[in-house]
Amino acid sequence: MTASMMMLRLCGLLLMCSTLIDAKLDIISGDTDVQVGHDTLLLCKADSEGDFRWLKGDEDIDEDRYVVEKFDESTSKLLLNKVEVDDSGNYTCVFDSDRGIEKTSYQIYVYQTPDFGTTQLHHEFLVNQTVSIPCVVSGQPAVEIDWFRNNRTVKDDGRGHFRIQPDNSLQILGIQQEDSGTYTCEGRIKGRPITRTLKISVVVNEPPTVLIRQDRKSVLAGPYTTVSIACLVKGVPTPSISWTLPSTSDPSRHKYNSDKSELTISAVTRSDFGEYVCTATNKIGNNTAKFILDVSERPTVVLDQPKLEVIPGETGSVICNATGHPTPTIQWVRKTTEEKMMNVEVSELIFENVMPSDGGLYSCIASNTAGTTTEDFQLITWPGTPDKVSVAPGPSSSLLIQSTPVRDGGSSITEYILQWKKPSEDTWRQSAVKPTSLLEITGLEPYTEYFIRFAAKNSHYQGNFSTEHKIFTQSQREPNSPILSLSEKKLDKNSVSIPIKQLKDGGSPILGYIVRYKGNKENEEWTEKEFPGNSSKIQLNNLQYDADYQMEVYAVNHNGSSSSAKINFTVPQPVSQPALGKGGVVGIVMFIFLILMVSVDAFCCYTNHCGLLNFLARKLFGHNISESKGMDEEANNSSG
Repeated sequence: MTASMMMLRLCGLLLMCSTLIDAKLDIISGDTDVQVGHDTLLLCKADSEGDFRWLKGDEDIDEDRYVVEKFDESTSKLLLNKVEVDDSGNYTCVFDSDRGIEKTSYQIYVYQTPDFGTTQLHHEFLVNQTVSIPCVVSGQPAVEIDWFRNNRTVKDDGRGHFRIQPDNSLQILGIQQEDSGTYTCEGRIKGRPITRTLKISVVVNEPPTVLIRQDRKSVLAGPYTTVSIACLVKGVPTPSISWTLPSTSDPSRHKYNSDKSELTISAVTRSDFGEYVCTATNKIGNNTAKFILDVSERPTVVLDQPKLEVIPGETGSVICNATGHPTPTIQWVRKTTEEKMMNVEVSELIFENVMPSDGGLYSCIASNTAGTTTEDFQLITWPGTPDKVSVAPGPSSSLLIQSTPVRDGGSSITEYILQWKKPSEDTWRQSAVKPTSLLEITGLEPYTEYFIRFAAKNSHYQGNFSTEHKIFTQSQREPNSPILSLSEKKLDKNSVSIPIKQLKDGGSPILGYIVRYKGNKENEEWTEKEFPGNSSKIQLNNLQYDADYQMEVYAVNHNGSSSSAKINFTVPQPVSQPALGKGGVVGIVMFIFLILMVSVDAFCCYTNHCGLLNFLARKLFGHNISESKGMDEEANNSSG
């Protein structure tokens, strides 16, 4: 310690001495506890003059080792330079004055600060092990050690989780994750409040553990099917996660969360089936868990050809390829109005010696536990030959043909080929008509013999012709009766409109219609009118109201007129509107005249005392009324 520092300390001690009251002899010092190598000063102050001497224990101070100086007649100082541990002790100041000998003592404790040396500050242990955390402390005099965690003393009661070893290390039995944290080792000079602490961190490592709650899952493949595999991982340090996937799986449809603990597979396909392995790794080791994904796939059906065209008598086949998981079974079905199962459970369907009845739709049905898929196949061949044919002469030198339904050969009938010829002709004439229930050959000669036949045609083939039929056409004749639609008639006052239709013209165009009608009056004659052949209605005007009518209509062509079409109808009485009449008009005029006359008479009575009302008043009430009125007028005039 420098001289200037010593002087400052001395001044401070003197100042303290000056403040003492009623003190006869006292030793003043900075601190009782002094660290090795430091200086300390003892100042002995008396209240009178005398001689001083210093003792350590019971012996005089070695002045070669310590510095003793008399500051003045009443003050002495003892300076201990760079103290050592053996400088600890009781120091006594002896003062000899006229009053006698006085003594006072002061205890000095010299210590060496606790030192933790090379004590390790960080420890890592494996879970479940019994471990020791050393704390090596040096210091003088003796050093005592205490352990703390979370500001609480770690106690060793001989039964708990913690043990304090003879070398003051902390033992933890079966260390767990919750034992991780910071521990404080405190070194304290025995019997003195001199302490020093050291913080030691403890990490409990744990090898990885992996858990997948569901070890197997079965799903149906599809664009909307998603599978998530959660891998629950524990371990310290935090393990890294990796996945081992089936070689057939498509990584482009895989997604992981941030720590890869969850794998999501979207749009699951059959190629995603297999074993998925989640592996967790840290510096302690690694661990795995396995997951099996079983993917069922609805059958997929592919035909080697969607349709096949085969001529009757030949052979054809179609192959149905079906894939899926589990492996699907195959069944062929003939699609008709009532589907018929065929005893065919192989992929290839063979048609031998094809006939028109074989044509149509066939379905390949592939089934497994995931579902059923169907694909249709079309076999097309010739249409069947018409049979059970009936032929009859039609109107206008035509022939009508009717037949039972013809097999279409697997493709809808698009038209019928009608052929005809006279017995003297070698070449068939023909026309194509749309399929209807009644086929008609037109433009033939009347009352002529013809041979006819016809064949069905679909979108691919024409079938065989029917057997030939011989028939005569009819001659031209008068038309059939027209059809009148009485339910659709329209009445407008005394006019009527009735729709007319002509179904058969007898082979010659309708020239016109003859209409005859008459009312129900006695001896009323028939009225006759003509309408054009293209008329769609019969319009009769100026009929009598409230009358019943009879009407006959004849259709006329070059061959004559038809029988009549007869109907009856009624023209009702029109609804009458209420009329005023001459008497009403006269009454109204007389009423108005009477009101005007009474008004004029009243005015005359009031102003000039004249008129019929004035006369009646005089007769009933006497002359007083008119006179009083005259007096009132005179009074008014005089006041004016």
